[in-house]
Amino acid sequence: MNTDLKTDVEYQYNSTTNENSLLSINECKQYKLDRFELRNNIITSIRNNKIAIPKYHIIVSYYNQYYNRDTITRKHRFIRNQFEEIFNPRYRNQSDKSSTLFFCEKHKTKLDGGSEELIKDTITNVLEYDDVNKEIRDGAYHSHILKSEIPDDIIFNATGKARKLIKEVFGYESVKSNISIDALQQIKIELLKGVCRRCDGIGNSKSSIKVVISNDRYYYDGFIGWEGFIAYTTKKCYNTFMMMDVIDSDNSSLSIFPNRQPIRQAHNKQFLREENE
Repeated sequence: MNTDLKTDVEYQYNSTTNENSLLSINECKQYKLDRFELRNNIITSIRNNKIAIPKYHIIVSYYNQYYNRDTITRKHRFIRNQFEEIFNPRYRNQSDKSSTLFFCEKHKTKLDGGSEELIKDTITNVLEYDDVNKEIRDGAYHSHILKSEIPDDIIFNATGKARKLIKEVFGYESVKSNISIDALQQIKIELLKGVCRRCDGIGNSKSSIKVVISNDRYYYDGFIGWEGFIAYTTKKCYNTFMMMDVIDSDNSSLSIFPNRQPIRQAHNKQFLREENE
């Protein structure tokens, strides 16, 4: 997250209501106002529904290029189930105890294939390189995952599945209770990475998974701490279609649908791209 990102919308934080309010607009486009409303709705829903506050922002890059959103949401379902089984075994699917929010983000569209050739500009009579026979390729997806805090008891009094993960990541099955807070936090981060790497298509390199802990010293687009995570993961929500594409409601603890559906049934939903985006 950037700490110095400029914005056309200025916000004011109200410590009493724990909400951002619109302060002023400098030639602000409508999509920014819509995105601001979306972010506030998500943040308010998390608070009002007592959903466990996001603690970790996990950014997942895949070594294969996935252009189908359904492929990404299937991977999200696997990761979600693993998180619930290992970090929330006693209260599965109780989002006040443990929450996970999933977001899909596309890389930028780019030109692919073809070649560059010297072509004479008929107006200036200057030879210039131009792209020949290149195709516009849609960007591949990567994932943003927001996860709530992992209880210390899950680490120190690990269940069989948690012990198996600890051994898989560190080579031993139990964690001593006298370790420092920073060391414990690092263990939790590595375990989150370990769960994600169980998912097919995620590599073992350091660049494949990045984990950031919420901190009130950092913000994004005027939103502070974990709310900045919400702002960052929705940065491409320019219109209704993009909101539906980015937010993985079928796997998140906060869903726009009343009931979570089996992943195959969820894939049958079709959202048509708006003509005027």
